[in-house]
Amino acid sequence: MTEPGEFADRSVQRSWVRRVGIAGALLGILAVCAAVPSGCHPGPASYALRLIPASEAAVACGWLHRRYRRRVADARAVSDAVQGVLLRPLPSRIGGLALASVYRASGGQARVGGDLYAVARADAATRVIIGDVRGRGLPSFLDVIAVLGAFREWAPQARSLTELSTRLEESFLRHLADAHDDADERFVTALILEVPDSESPARMVNYGHPPLVRARPGEVALLPGHPCPPLGLSSLCDVRAHESVFELGPDDTLLLYTDGLIEARDCSGVCFPLLERAATWTWNDRLRCSQDCLRGVLGQILDDIVAHCGALPADDLALIALARQGERGRAALPRRS
Repeated sequence: MTEPGEFADRSVQRSWVRRVGIAGALLGILAVCAAVPSGCHPGPASYALRLIPASEAAVACGWLHRRYRRRVADARAVSDAVQGVLLRPLPSRIGGLALASVYRASGGQARVGGDLYAVARADAATRVIIGDVRGRGLPSFLDVIAVLGAFREWAPQARSLTELSTRLEESFLRHLADAHDDADERFVTALILEVPDSESPARMVNYGHPPLVRARPGEVALLPGHPCPPLGLSSLCDVRAHESVFELGPDDTLLLYTDGLIEARDCSGVCFPLLERAATWTWNDRLRCSQDCLRGVLGQILDDIVAHCGALPADDLALIALARQGERGRAALPRRS
């Protein structure tokens, strides 16, 4: 699920490069001093002269190292604070749903990247968004803020998923209109989900995002929904948000993810085989509670990614697993015969 933006990490790296250059210059002075003889017959004074630059260089390198570590720690503390405000941890339970999530940003010291997710209550339903902002650095970080801010404002009050989707698109277009850098090339893929508390059908709007996975006993399938252009590109084609309806029963589990999962590649360039691996994961275990089972699924996914790639992917990665839970959800939704 990168960190207060790649931009903060780059700033620290540039500062570190400058300091390494200074340390290199000091070590160069040391080498010259050590190579230049101090008279025909070196004596104690000559050896002392050679040791002075060495001690100074060692002190300077130690100072630079300590300062760099402090700067990294400060940047990480700021990024953790930003993540806590911007990408709030998802609750383990909301309404009639149990949830588990993973957010891992791409390499570096930052904690907030171009992937996003959030959840909100709206009357007797739960609404979820997961998305992926195009690009990296400060512009993408600002786009994440814009989308999450709009979702948190409108998700609790929009009367339908279509209205919510329209509000998000309008808000993001206003955000891009105020942007000064390559606004025409910025967009967000997103999947917006609505799960009523007391009805089996769930609804979603897919803005060019990877399809969600629905797992039920004996079946794992992709549910792409009706395709819509990513947020920010509606001006290029007049396509309105279109709701897709699908069944979400008490024994079903949904997996929402970003392309960091399906684009994870092994050493041969082969992408992660999502459906093939998904058929082996333990989606439903009646001996464990829903939250434990969902966390177990996400753990299996991460293990399989590492087994496939040799390491976690270099791209941002966000995962959400959810299922109906509790007396409210199960009482209202009879099991399939």
